[in-house]
Formats: sequence, C-alpha cells, structure tokens
Amino acid sequence: MWENGCRATRLPHGKGDRVARGHKMACSLVAIFFVLTAVGAAGSEPKRVLVVHSFGSVAPPFTTHSVAFETELVEKMGERVDLDEVSLDMARYADPNLQEALVEYLQKRQAHWQPDLVVPIGSPAGVFVEQYRDRLFPETPILYTGMDRRRLSPHALERNAAFIGENFDGPGFIEDILQIAPATKNIAIVIGASAVEQYWATAFRKEFEPFTNRINFIWLNDLSLDQMLEKTRALPPDSYIFLILLLRDATGVTHNADEALQRIHAVANAPINGIFQHQLGLGIVGGRLYQAELEGIESARTAVRILHGEPASSFLPKIVGPLSPRYDWRELQRWKIDEKLLPPGSTVLYRTPGLWEQHRALIIGGISICVVETLLIAGLVVNRIRRRHAELSLSESEDRVALAADAAQLGVWEIDAATNKVWVSDKVRDLFQIASGTGVDYAAFHERVHPDDQPLRDSAIKRAIETKGGYEIEYRILLPDGTVRWISGRARCMSDGDGRSTRLLGVSMDVTERKQAEKEAMEQRDELFHLSRVATLGQLSGSLAHELNQPLGIILSNAQAAQHMLAGDAPDIPELREILADIVGENLRAGEVITRLRALLKRGETRLLPLALNAIIEDVLHLLRSDLVARGVTAESKLAERLPDVPVDEVQLQQVLLNIITNACDAMAENPPGDRRLRISTSAESGAVCVSIEDQGRGLPNGDSSQIFEPFFTTKSHGLGIGLAICRSIIAAHHGRLWAEPNKGRGVTLRIELPVIAPAAS
Repeated sequence: MWENGCRATRLPHGKGDRVARGHKMACSLVAIFFVLTAVGAAGSEPKRVLVVHSFGSVAPPFTTHSVAFETELVEKMGERVDLDEVSLDMARYADPNLQEALVEYLQKRQAHWQPDLVVPIGSPAGVFVEQYRDRLFPETPILYTGMDRRRLSPHALERNAAFIGENFDGPGFIEDILQIAPATKNIAIVIGASAVEQYWATAFRKEFEPFTNRINFIWLNDLSLDQMLEKTRALPPDSYIFLILLLRDATGVTHNADEALQRIHAVANAPINGIFQHQLGLGIVGGRLYQAELEGIESARTAVRILHGEPASSFLPKIVGPLSPRYDWRELQRWKIDEKLLPPGSTVLYRTPGLWEQHRALIIGGISICVVETLLIAGLVVNRIRRRHAELSLSESEDRVALAADAAQLGVWEIDAATNKVWVSDKVRDLFQIASGTGVDYAAFHERVHPDDQPLRDSAIKRAIETKGGYEIEYRILLPDGTVRWISGRARCMSDGDGRSTRLLGVSMDVTERKQAEKEAMEQRDELFHLSRVATLGQLSGSLAHELNQPLGIILSNAQAAQHMLAGDAPDIPELREILADIVGENLRAGEVITRLRALLKRGETRLLPLALNAIIEDVLHLLRSDLVARGVTAESKLAERLPDVPVDEVQLQQVLLNIITNACDAMAENPPGDRRLRISTSAESGAVCVSIEDQGRGLPNGDSSQIFEPFFTTKSHGLGIGLAICRSIIAAHHGRLWAEPNKGRGVTLRIELPVIAPAAS
C-alpha cells in the first residue's frame, strides 16, 4: 500500500533478500541528482521533508506536480535537504484498514526520522494527513498542494498549515468545448472509479446540470478501459470527449492517465479535451488548462520559506488558476475546427512548419550556389565566345576579354607556358590585391595562394600544360591583411597552329560566400542530428531515471545493511566483503549509464573510427533495458561472432539504433503484452556487415517501404516524421544503406548495411 522512496532496511539473509528489501518506488530523475549532490555536500544537519503521494510513482498529473516541486525545492533551498517519500497508492488500495497500517508504520519510523515539513500531494494524501495529523504530525508544518480546496475541511488550515492548489471550474470546461464546437450535442465523460474519481464524478454531475437542456452527457465511469475505447470509437455525430481523470477503471484495473488518453485518441471518432496543461500534445484539443507544473513550483517556493522559519499559517491559501487558452494545431486540423472560433488571445502550438521555416538557411545557400554556378557557366560561355573571336581574327585583344569578364564578374588571366609571363585583368588584381601598374609574374600569383593549397594549384597548372587540357579547382588565397578568401579557378590550354601548347587561359572568381553557406549547411546537419538524439533521450527520460535509480537504491540498501552489521557485537566479515563488492559493482553500473548519456547528449562533428558493431548494439540495448520492460517488449538478440570492424561514428550509430528500436516499440504498443517481441541480429556479408531489427507491429503503411523514409511522413499522432529520414542520412554519410522490408507474417524488418574495413587498412 505504501512505498518508501528514499529509505530501506537491508537484513543479512543473502543477496536476493537484500535486493528485494531495497527500493520499491522509482524516484524521479530530479530526486536522483539531488541525492548525488547532497551526498557530496558538507554542512549542518539538513532539513527533512516528507512528501506524501496520493498514488504511485507514475500517475499524471500528480507526477508532473511532484517532479516540479522537488526540482524547485532543491534549486531554491540553498542548503542540503533530506527528502523522503511515501505513497498511499490510492488507485489500488483504498481500504481504511490499510491506511491504519500506514499510520502505525509512520509512527514507528518517526522515532528515528522526524520531518521538518510534510507535503501531501493530491487530495487523497491531503485527506489522509488531515485525518491522522494529531497522531502523526501534531506539531509539524503541513503544506497541502496538488488538490482542490474543497477536498479539505474548513479547519484544515487553522493550525500551522498552508495551501497551494486549484479550484476546478466545471462549467468552464463545457464552455471551452462549446466555444470551438458550438454544434456539440453529446459529451462523453471519461473518468475512473477510484474514490477520488467518484468524488469528482459526483461534483461534476452537479456542476453540469445547467447544460443538460442542450447537451446529452454520456458517463463512462462504470466501464473498463476497453469498454471506454469501444464507446469512444462509435460516438454519435456532433460528439465531444472530456477526459477528467483515469487512474482505475470500474473493473479495478489501474491505468496511467496519459497512456489511457493516447489510447483513446488513437480510436476516437470525436475530439478530446482534458484538464491539465501537460496533456496538450498528447491528444487533447485544448482550452483553459490547469498548471500542475507551476503549482509544484509555487509549492516548493513556499516550502523553502517555511523551512527557513516562516510559520505555515502566515501564508494565505493560494489558488493557481488555468493558463490562457491554448490549443493543439494538429487536433484543430484533424477535427476541422476553424481557428476563428478560438477565444481572443488564444495560443496555438505544434504548427507544422513550412519548408521555408525549416530549411531557410539551406534554401538560401542552395540559391546562392545556383547563382554562383550560373555566373560561372555564363562567364565561361562568354569567355569561350570571346576566345573564338580572338582566334578567328588572330587578335588577342585584352579589351574584349576584359569586357566579357566584367559582364560575369570574373577575373581573367593568361600564362605563357614558354616564357612564364603572366597577363591579368583588373578584376584579378582586385581578387589577389595586386596594385595596379605593378608588374605581375607567376611568383606574384603564387605567393598569394594559401601555403596549404599551393601544391594543389601548382599540380593542376602543370598537369594542364603537360596534357594540353584544362583544370577546375577551388583553393584559398591569403591576402596581405591576413584575410582568407576562396577562389574558384578554371583554365584551359590554347594551342597554336602547330598543335603546341603555348598559353594557359583561365578565369578566377571569389566563391567565399558559397563555401561559407556550405561549412554552415554541414553544421546545421550535425545540429539536426544532435537535436533528434536529445529528443529521443527525452522520450526515454523516465526509463533512464529508473536505470540510475536501481543501482543507487541497491547501493543505499547495502550501505545501510553494512552499518547495521557493524553495530552488532560480531560483524560477519565475509558478508561485509560481499556487501562492499555489491556497492562497487552497482556504482560502476550507474557510472556506465551516465557515461553513455553524456556521449549521446554531446555535440560533435562526425568521426568515423573502426569499432565493433556488436558492442554498440549491446550498449544501446542496455541503455533501453528499462524502457523495454516498461513497454512490455521482449528483446532477443542474435549477434554473429567475429564480425569485422566497421568505420562508424559511435554516437550517431547509437542514435540510429535508438530511433529504430523505439519506433518498433511504438509499432507494437497495441499488441497484447505477451506479444511484443523485438529481434535484433547481425551478419557478415561480402564486404559489409548487416544489422536486422524485426518487430511484430502494425507493419508498413499500405505495404510501401519508401514512404517511411520521407521527411514529415509519420503514422504516429505525436511524431514529426523526421526520425527515419535523419537515420537514412546518417547511414548514407557512413557510405551504407538503410531500408525496410515487410515480414511474411506481420510487422516490418529494418536493415542497416555498413562497409567493413579492409584488412590492409585496419
């Protein structure tokens, strides 16, 4: 019924019992970093804060509130805080006898750990603390938060207590719906059957009574989630869905409210509205949404002042109201809701950016390159025409050549191969900053070329003269003031009547801006790869927190057990050695997770190094272990032995594997829990290594594998459709291939082929 998030007792009955008596509740990622900070800090005795959760560790919106509260508390406190947590888990256990057991447990525990502040989050926790305060916390300040003021008695705040919460406006929710969908005749109410949900079902029924003369309310609180899905799949025309809260359905099954929202969104034939800000982007249309995150932040700021000595009763009750109206552009488009119907001052989020907004720099760079290339081509054409005129008339008029060059903004020059004499136009003098009237020879040209590029240019000129051909190169020049410019040079040998090469005629043009547009295009591509990688890790943050929480919890349990044994008369030395070995091992495990995260979050240019592909796959599977367990996915790997190394950028290849595996898990989300299998295999083929990732999901849309790699194509309601496009770009940069094949039964297999390192090269 309750979970202790930061304290555990370890009894010396073997390793299995030690782990089993460790952490039961996965602390948030913020709490983990707080513990890491607090362990290393020095100072006076820390303030003790007890957080009482109404539900388990993953129960939106309460999780959003608690994470924001703990983050702000640690940041603003300015000193160490000893943070502890217990949970009533009211979605599963609402038996008063179990609450009495929790009271007895807390009473015994407080003989060793007395909090300086108690923070109940959510109305069940608030009602529990108020009911048992005299027995548990008669003198301790209380900060009620994450609940409606109506859930507490009128006397709850009279004795050293403060309140920061919300005041739900039931009629306002219906008005939001009718504002943007005035033709609505039916509203299906989705709410669960736990005690707190029953309370709000009764409260909202009463508040919705003024609308019953025009709206038919369809209450789904007596159904299972599967039955709710069937109902919302086949609602009558002019219907709307209003999700209040779904923690436990009528059959007693507990649910994650956000996941339930996404499942309803996947099948519903009507738009959906919710209550909380964090649901925007998960499937609701929007409106005046309550701010669980801001409520948590405001609560933390008040908690800091109480811990620093201000009486809790000195704070007036504070109501955190809803945001100004906000809407999801994708949902407005899906349900054909005209933006003109939105309230004045509304904010519309998640608009799909147009091609110009997304690739403005690339488009400008591309146009610039095209313009420059057009000028170069035009210049060469004009120059060829002028040269032919000169050959036909046996005239080597410098004026005509200069006129053609000026028209195309080109610098024209000529080298006599026999005498090494040079003629240049005024434009060439400007490009190379050679003063007018100054004699010019090959050496004067040569000393302006960047030292690193001199061999390239000399070799091109020599080869053109020897082969009686031409060249086209780009090189840098270093001007007297230290400025570096890029030059595009083209030249061709002109022969006399006997067919001997006598002159090298060429053009030069400043292409510095084009080159800069290209150093920028590459940087933007690397930044896009990095942002995609960060977004993927953001989706996995909960699982990564669990990956860190497990070893830290075991370390804490082992350390406490060791203290317990050392306090005895005859410590068991072999057992203590085993405990210390466990601590070292779990510390290394946590360190490996953090190292992987730092590598994936780090920006950097592409670096291809010879690496073992199987090791990279195993690292990714280890990083995703908790996420796969949370999704109910079983991963099977069949990695070929003695694979040759492949030249890859490790972080970018990990990004590709993370994206493909999480996509596969999303594709199998609708499968029954025991029917979500992911198979990963490697093999060596002629000159290449192949990775195959096979899922049992819904397969390719219309059986077409080409669509899924197109930018902005997605079958997920929450996706942007750029993940696989980025993956294919990364693999192409590795000189490899990425493609998809439908499975014979169901699902799809994505294959990656990378070239191996030749034995001599490796």
